[in-house]
Amino acid sequence: MGLPKIKFIIASNGLELLTADIQKTPGLVVTGSTVAGKIAIGESKQIFSLEDAKKIGITEAENPFAYKHVKAFYEYAGTSAELWIMLVSDATTMEQMADHEKTFAKKLLEDAGGKIRVLGILKKSSGSPTISGSIDADTDKAVIKAQKLADDFSEKYFPVRVIISANDFSGDVQSLKDYSTTKFNRVSLLLANTDGGKEASIGLALARLASTPVQRNIGRVKDGAVEHTQAYFTGGAKVESLSSAWDSIADKNYIFLRNFAGKAGFFFTDDPTLTGETDDFKTLANGFVMDKAVIIAYNVLVENLGDEIQVTENGTIHPAIIKAWQNSVESNINRQMTSKGELSNCKVVIDENQDIIKTGIMEVDIKLQPVGYAKFITVKIGFTTKID
Repeated sequence: MGLPKIKFIIASNGLELLTADIQKTPGLVVTGSTVAGKIAIGESKQIFSLEDAKKIGITEAENPFAYKHVKAFYEYAGTSAELWIMLVSDATTMEQMADHEKTFAKKLLEDAGGKIRVLGILKKSSGSPTISGSIDADTDKAVIKAQKLADDFSEKYFPVRVIISANDFSGDVQSLKDYSTTKFNRVSLLLANTDGGKEASIGLALARLASTPVQRNIGRVKDGAVEHTQAYFTGGAKVESLSSAWDSIADKNYIFLRNFAGKAGFFFTDDPTLTGETDDFKTLANGFVMDKAVIIAYNVLVENLGDEIQVTENGTIHPAIIKAWQNSVESNINRQMTSKGELSNCKVVIDENQDIIKTGIMEVDIKLQPVGYAKFITVKIGFTTKID
């Protein structure tokens, strides 16, 4: 059975869906180049401002592509926001960046000591990429690797969600790959930017995610526009040019930028992951909420690992033990999450009839009730001759 350990079995269908203490610290793996004496390809760096980035060679002159995205991050997130960053060569694909067997994203996550909760993967488009499913074929390969990477780090209690740039969108919505039929629930794709380039605005997306609580949808209108003047798909076309296809693109689980009639600016559409409608983790927000709850519960329960468990004459777990464990986990989750509006409710249940003497296994059932979201608002309106 190996070393004593705590194992979480996370259900992914409990919602029955139809068809600060723990921060969302961001990380970014991005195309760049070595700057002698400042930063090397494949080196992990922790920064807290655009000035910090400049000091290590991420400048408009020396690393213009990486600088653009770091600048966008700090313009939105503000100075003092923590960002872990790694530059990789322009020959490095996004698939390679996300590969758990290579020393790119994996190394950055390890060097950050498990702090990174959301990871951006971004390659500068160059040449004539192979297009598959209406975007750079490298994107889908990166998605597969990123899911494996995130799964592996979750097992180590270093949970992370990944957002990847869907480069070089051809504009063919019909051929665009449908990710509502896949099972990559730790990964999202961004299909839009604010400069008309071939890559998505990953720095901006990371800033929005890092600046909001775990339960917050990236597309929440009340948080304000993320861009005031213009927004494009990664093929260079303005997002308005495909407004009639927005629903179709959204149904395929891509994140992009949109505007609203009578409201200035552009907003992220939603926070889908690349999975089906019935998956509890079909949104980034639900994933971040679960990640935080798991870490809180882990930090509480690890203190009990290997401890003695008193039992009654009948061999059942003593009620005092059950109450103590339940209260400890519940109170910590409620204090750090429910009281902040990150969860609706939390309940911890421990079956007293477990055969702890024989098995040495204590099963703890944690039930989390998430918040709901007003993603669709239906209004019934009409004239009447009398108001009652």
